[in-house]
Amino acid sequence: MVAISKMVLEAGYECCHSVAAAKDLLSKFPREIEESDVAETLGCMARTYTNMSGVGTGPSSEEPSWNITHFMGALNEKAPHLDWTQVMKYLDYEHFFLYDAKGLEILLEAWKCSPKGNEPFPAHVFFGRWANLKGQLSALYQLANSSSTLLSLPCYSKPVIAMDNFASSSHAIQTQAALLVQEQLNSLDLFECVMGMADSVVADDVKVFLELMAKRHPELVFLSLFQIQPITTALHRKFVIQLLDFFSSGNGASLLVMTKLWQLNPEFYTQTILEMYTKDATSLTRILDFTNELKILPTMLDVSASLFNIDLAALASRYEYLNLGKWLKEKIQAQQDAFIYACLTFLHQKHSAEVAHYNTNAPLTTVPLAPETATLFLRILSECSMSPDNTEVFNGIHKLYAPKLSATNTAPNKDENGNTSNVSFKPDVEEEANSNYERIYNGQMTIDQMITHFKTLSTSNDARDQDVFACMIHNLFDEYHFFPKYPEKELAITSVLFGQLIQHQLVSYVPLGIALRCILDALRNPPGSKMFNFGVGALTQFRSRLSEWPQYCTRLMQIPNLQQADPELLQSIRTALQAQQPVSEEASPGLPSLPHLSVTASPVPTPIDVPVQPTVVFASVHVPPKIKSSDDVQYITPSEAIQDKVLFIINNVARNNLKTKTADLLESLTDSMYEWFSSYFVVKRISIEPNYHDLYLLLLDGVGSRLLFEHVLRETIVNIQILLNSEKTASSSSERSLLKNLGAWLGALTLARNKPIKHKHIAFKDLLLEGFDYNRLIVVIPFVCKVLEQCSKSRVFKPPNPWLMAIMRLLVELYESADLKLNLKFEIEVLCKSLSLELKDIDATSILQDRPARDKIKATFMATDEKLVNGPVHGLPAMNALGSAKPLLSVSALETGLNLPVEESPIALPNLAPYIKFNPQIIFYTQQPVSKRWVLQAITQTIREIIDPVVERSVAIASVSTRELVNKDFVMEGDENKMRKAAHLMAQNLAGSLAMVTCKEPLRLSLTGNLRTIFMANGLSEAVAGQASLITVADNLDLVCAVIEKAAMDRAVMEVDETLMAAFLMRKKHREQRPGQAFYDMEMLSMSRYPTALPSPLRAAPNGLQLAQLRVYEDFARIPRTTAVVGSADAEAPGQNRYPNYGHGYGGNGTPVTIPAAAATGMNGVPNQVSAHQILERFAQYISELEGLVSQTNVASFASLPARHDIRLIIRQILVLAVSSFDKTEAARTFAQKVVQLLYKSETQLGREMYVVLLEQLCEISANVAALVISWLTHADDERKYNVPVTVTLIKAGLVDLSEQDQVLATLIDAGRASAIDFAARLILSCLSEEPPIATEKEYAMSLEAFHRLPGNPPESVIMLLEEVKRRRTKMTPSHSLQEEEEAGLRERVQFLFAEWVRLYQHPSTTEKAHVAFITQLAQQHIFKVEDAASLFYRVCVEASIEHALNFKPIPGQSPGLAYQPIDAFSKLIVGLLKVPMEGSLYADKVVFFDKVVSVIVLVLAHHHEQRQQPFDQRPFLRMFSSLLSDLHANEQQLQPIGVSLLLTLSNMFHTLRPSNLPGFAFAWIQLISHRLFVPKLLLAENEKGWPAFQRLLIDLFQFLAPFLQGTVLQDTTRMLYRGTLRILLVLLHDFPEFLCDYYSSLCDVIPHTCIQLRNLILSAFPRHMRLPDPFTPNLKVDLLPEINQAPRILSNYLEPLAVDTFKQDLDDYLDSQQPAAFLEQLKERFCSKDELDGSVTYNATMLNALILHVGLRGIEQGIPVNQGAPKEIFQRLLSDLNAQGRYFFISGIANQLRFPNSHTHYFSCVLLYLFAECSEERIKEQITRVLLERLIVNRPHPWGLLITFVELIKNPRYNFWSHSFTRCAKDIERLFESVSR
Repeated sequence: MVAISKMVLEAGYECCHSVAAAKDLLSKFPREIEESDVAETLGCMARTYTNMSGVGTGPSSEEPSWNITHFMGALNEKAPHLDWTQVMKYLDYEHFFLYDAKGLEILLEAWKCSPKGNEPFPAHVFFGRWANLKGQLSALYQLANSSSTLLSLPCYSKPVIAMDNFASSSHAIQTQAALLVQEQLNSLDLFECVMGMADSVVADDVKVFLELMAKRHPELVFLSLFQIQPITTALHRKFVIQLLDFFSSGNGASLLVMTKLWQLNPEFYTQTILEMYTKDATSLTRILDFTNELKILPTMLDVSASLFNIDLAALASRYEYLNLGKWLKEKIQAQQDAFIYACLTFLHQKHSAEVAHYNTNAPLTTVPLAPETATLFLRILSECSMSPDNTEVFNGIHKLYAPKLSATNTAPNKDENGNTSNVSFKPDVEEEANSNYERIYNGQMTIDQMITHFKTLSTSNDARDQDVFACMIHNLFDEYHFFPKYPEKELAITSVLFGQLIQHQLVSYVPLGIALRCILDALRNPPGSKMFNFGVGALTQFRSRLSEWPQYCTRLMQIPNLQQADPELLQSIRTALQAQQPVSEEASPGLPSLPHLSVTASPVPTPIDVPVQPTVVFASVHVPPKIKSSDDVQYITPSEAIQDKVLFIINNVARNNLKTKTADLLESLTDSMYEWFSSYFVVKRISIEPNYHDLYLLLLDGVGSRLLFEHVLRETIVNIQILLNSEKTASSSSERSLLKNLGAWLGALTLARNKPIKHKHIAFKDLLLEGFDYNRLIVVIPFVCKVLEQCSKSRVFKPPNPWLMAIMRLLVELYESADLKLNLKFEIEVLCKSLSLELKDIDATSILQDRPARDKIKATFMATDEKLVNGPVHGLPAMNALGSAKPLLSVSALETGLNLPVEESPIALPNLAPYIKFNPQIIFYTQQPVSKRWVLQAITQTIREIIDPVVERSVAIASVSTRELVNKDFVMEGDENKMRKAAHLMAQNLAGSLAMVTCKEPLRLSLTGNLRTIFMANGLSEAVAGQASLITVADNLDLVCAVIEKAAMDRAVMEVDETLMAAFLMRKKHREQRPGQAFYDMEMLSMSRYPTALPSPLRAAPNGLQLAQLRVYEDFARIPRTTAVVGSADAEAPGQNRYPNYGHGYGGNGTPVTIPAAAATGMNGVPNQVSAHQILERFAQYISELEGLVSQTNVASFASLPARHDIRLIIRQILVLAVSSFDKTEAARTFAQKVVQLLYKSETQLGREMYVVLLEQLCEISANVAALVISWLTHADDERKYNVPVTVTLIKAGLVDLSEQDQVLATLIDAGRASAIDFAARLILSCLSEEPPIATEKEYAMSLEAFHRLPGNPPESVIMLLEEVKRRRTKMTPSHSLQEEEEAGLRERVQFLFAEWVRLYQHPSTTEKAHVAFITQLAQQHIFKVEDAASLFYRVCVEASIEHALNFKPIPGQSPGLAYQPIDAFSKLIVGLLKVPMEGSLYADKVVFFDKVVSVIVLVLAHHHEQRQQPFDQRPFLRMFSSLLSDLHANEQQLQPIGVSLLLTLSNMFHTLRPSNLPGFAFAWIQLISHRLFVPKLLLAENEKGWPAFQRLLIDLFQFLAPFLQGTVLQDTTRMLYRGTLRILLVLLHDFPEFLCDYYSSLCDVIPHTCIQLRNLILSAFPRHMRLPDPFTPNLKVDLLPEINQAPRILSNYLEPLAVDTFKQDLDDYLDSQQPAAFLEQLKERFCSKDELDGSVTYNATMLNALILHVGLRGIEQGIPVNQGAPKEIFQRLLSDLNAQGRYFFISGIANQLRFPNSHTHYFSCVLLYLFAECSEERIKEQITRVLLERLIVNRPHPWGLLITFVELIKNPRYNFWSHSFTRCAKDIERLFESVSR
């Protein structure tokens, strides 16, 4: 039977173009239409609205589609009886599926056109049980993503949350809830339905659905899944756990989620909180936020976990949420000793965590305990009765805390009930402390006796003695402010006592910091004053401890008065600074880094972490004077009971109880408490609770006191001034939030109530200008905007109030001219919106245009020296805590660029301090930690010098290029998000690349200079400063470049957004107004010529760019900017191996991989940092691509893959992705974990090798990851590891240590685990059966022994293994076995001897004398008397040291140089053996001995190269030869008689190791033959003995490079080798020019003809004693020069190529007699050969060069003019007979003779000019010109003879050069000739 759906599809879209057409179609249906027919038809239409196949993009407005209205009109008329709810239910048929939102819209439109169209759409139909689960899930997905204007799911189903759930919550949470309630995902039925499918065939789709929904609204997903009980599936449980962790860790919606969670299940909420605390105790502040929001603090304090209760209570008391003293007393009374013990445990844990943090600089593991809180605990505990055990513990705790609490006078403390008060002790304690001081001042006790008494008290276990000690320290510090009033005698006694306390370490931590600051502050007084004398006296007492605090010494040396008053003391300080103990970067013990402290107690509380005495920056803010009441009220701090009552009232006030709470407050609050109350009210309530401002205003109105209002207003301005002036506010968003809250409160208190803010208190325009001048607009603008927002509630101050509009006009000017960040612009826009103003309608002021430059303003604000010097001393609190005269600049301010006296950039710099690398080779970094601040200062200064012009230029170029290209490419793309993303990618990476290219070299030079200057300014010698500067710059240049690159990338994004804003808006507007229609940028189409001119792949097409075209923009992110450089192993600094050698593993090609510079940097704000989620998504995509490629690639192994295969490229992309992460170690660890899982699932050899290569290279990113992976692979107890092919592959790659694996396998075999036994047997058998074997029986000795110990019948695999082992052993002949046993014994002895030598070499206290003794004893051993034994000794030593270097895996913090210590030891051993006599041995001749050793090294190297091939690591062998050269140099005097012979031996070995034989050793080989300890010594040898040897090495180099240099495009490796060769030649040209002069002929013969510059370098050499005349001198007579008649020396054997058959003899005969004549006719055939197949001619250029030189020399010897004789005939004949190629070689051979002034140069110059003049063919003259010109247009140097010849050619009218047509054939050629001639 035909279905309606089939009829509709056959008829097509035309059947619905009208109602009549639809009726006609339906009339053909043979039976009555039923609900199922309609459902299938609607489903079919929903699937095929695009086209009849249902595949493709949506239709444009011109394309036809289904007209549902017409179809429904006809259907309603044909079948009015249909039940449309049933129609929707019948959508559950086999082929139903909604591909997108349009399909859902068709169903909704059909419902609206049905008879039930006025009723809500029956969404519940989709929540039932369906047979077509895929179709149901697709419908649910479209419903969840649909717009609320189409339908609202929360209206038709049970909601997840409702507004009633948050009736008592804060306004912020209610706002969040109001938004979520309207979301489609607020449907519990939806999630119940989806989770019902979690165990079905669509489980994977359900997982994807939940992941997508969790990205949109994780709150609703979590709460809905939590409410679906019970949890029965793993997927359900996984999502609940993941989302719970997400919200527990802190999130913008955490409070909302926790509020609902508490309502749903309080027990589960409590358990979650306890798990949070157990996992991370520092989460307590977040827990308190949750608890306070839910107002369940009493409930949480009653849970069973006592330590959690106490910690929460202690923190709650700091925020005034709890009366801690009262709570402690109640708990002690209820639980007695159990609670007391818990309190003591709590105090001990807090102290231990604090000590660990101070001593090791480890991160805090718990919330710190405030000193006043600890004091309160100890007092409450001391007053209660406790058991003897608890008493003993309490005394120990009291002793721990006494030193810290002795200085709690530095800030207000709280008494036992939480009241703010000064420190007080018991009367008897106070009396005893005062009596002790009276005795010392009366002379009854000496200072030594007093110090002894102090020691007794401090070490006593009696709590009262500890109190007396604390009281005495407290009183001494408390008296500091009265010291100036002391008599001189008493003050002198006090100064000695003060210093002795420090000397005897009786004060530490906080008290020590205060004592040192007091002394420093005293020394800043004028010389001769009481306080200055006090400081000197105290300082003198502890001068022996000054070396412990180098930063403190630095501060002392900056006091000019100290130099004049006590030079001897200053010298002691200087000595302590120079000869200090080595200290680590952490603070020294007993002197931790502390927060800002103030000796004077503040009368009222201040905002948290804000200094009491701020640096005055803003002169436009003035605090009103203190308020005096008319009745002269004395302001007091109320008692504990009243405070508790007031705080309780404030905590519980709400709108519904406002009147009663106001009345209660009026009863408790008197006028004398207003000062206290206003301070508490503003600091603890107003500043942190902006949602309750309206309520607090009503409360103030209810009190109705004008005096209280003035107090609150004054306190608000006080705290505003503190926050505005605080340095912390500029860098802390939380501090700025406090300021904004106070601004909103100030506006609500005044402007909103039509009351002005007086100009004398806050001048807003001046405030904005000061913020602009001092670069603090980030602080000022949000504050000002928050204040002015309240004007919208005012009748007086709302627009167009002149006062308001004046400020608004200045804000608009700042918006337009001040280069504000987007967030500050947004603040101004929000302000305009709240005031109902349009930004564009406000006329901006012109104040900033006429304002002086910022740097001039700031120069008057603060002195440079004070800022750069007075940063916080490491290990000491900030020095302005005692009221120092000048404000100080902290390191954070130095790093962020705030208030710097140097020329300022608007670009903020990240905190670079944690990322700067300090090379341990520079000793003073360890001995003088303050020097690390010098480096930070120099780096910051260098960046600021360069960053502005570099960023501006890079961004300008990148933005213009991006704008043009993106506008052209996206001319038909309607999605502005695609356009924006592409523009960002292009602009960011172009700007970053340009910045890197532009800034690197200037940065290097500038940073080197700045570092050298600052080092020398701080007393370092010029040599030390220079060396340290170079090393530090090399270590940190990439970091500094990355900062500038990041700044350029960030600025480029902003610039592009601004440039393309109009284009973005145009596309957005088009999409909103014309949905579904194609977009065309008509303006761009009409302006540009490109769209029509471009070929079709590049031309814009309708519907925008395709994926392949968009990938071009994505590729910008892969632009390489920093290349890993292959360097010597010994030159690599520790920790400097930033780029892994991706050549290791299977099939690596040894090519360094290029990684973006920013990807290598782990700093805050590093470029190219991608979010963790993006990284994991991209990694999953790469892995998926790899798996697909493996299945499609028909290759046996990874090594067989081409170098540019997609698999190799994707592996490199994964490595780049890991390095670009913010935490590359964590990223590499995560990747490695996934790769290990995939490795054991891989079924093909290619797949296994691919994952092993990836795993190996991930391990090289971080040593931690390597250690972790090796631990997984070796020690993890997981039977999935029992995979023999995978394990064999890992062993081959070196990722499994055989000795450790042998131990693990033996343990498992002994344990009797059957699977492990079978795996071990098959693995060992496979390793032994490989060809060659990858392991030996010895390496699995323990496992084989364990197999023999197996009881009963072993498995078949074990039997096979043991039989194979037995067969291998019996296969050896007895004599062979005996010989092997002897060799094994000798090898073992040799290994022992070498190990002993290495241990002696590594021992820290070893001496040269001990070395000599060991070597002398070794030289007398029998092994050196037998050839085989000696060879075995050398081979074992070499192999052991090389293997150690290759297998070395450094742990974090360990120097990579440890890998090469055995190599260095072997080198020292060999050189030592050269020095001692070896009588009776085979090697009495030391040169023979050395030759033997080096030969063994060469053999081992060749073996490694052959076995490892591409993964061959050349670094250990480079280190070995470098160490030999270094040790030979160190012992040069003792080895002088054989020194040259040893170098020649090395030269011969280098010739053997030439790259043509061992290409894998090429880079190391070039470094060795150019070594600074090899080349000079070889070339300076007596009688030039070393010259032939070095000439042979150079020829080896050129012969290796020649094939690679023939092409026009060089690979990166070839280019690197070429540059190295250039540098070698430049060194020779500068230092040994005679060598190049003498061997020029043989060297030029092996240089390819394309390498013109290399040849020029050789030919430009001239003897050092010669002075070349200027070739451009007018009328220069070359033939009159004295040198022109002298023949140069030629050491090359240039005649050797001519000695073929009788050619030389025939040539000489012709030169003598010009007979026979046939010689010339046959001459060409002598050095050219013709290919019989293609007829091509090949020339022997070497033979031709030899012919030219020999003929020329015979002509010179015979004195024949160039225009006569046999030479002329030969030259002319060759010029005419040779083809173009041969003629080029011939002319080049003549040009090779044009060198420095000599007879050869003069002769061949004349020959070339003669040939040019006499030749009649234009093409030959052009070719002569070409040869000369191509050698002159390359970079200098140019040979002198070449210049002379060319100048003569173009200037002598005889040659008529300019008349030839080839000089005028093109303008470019003509200009080129003219430029060369000039």
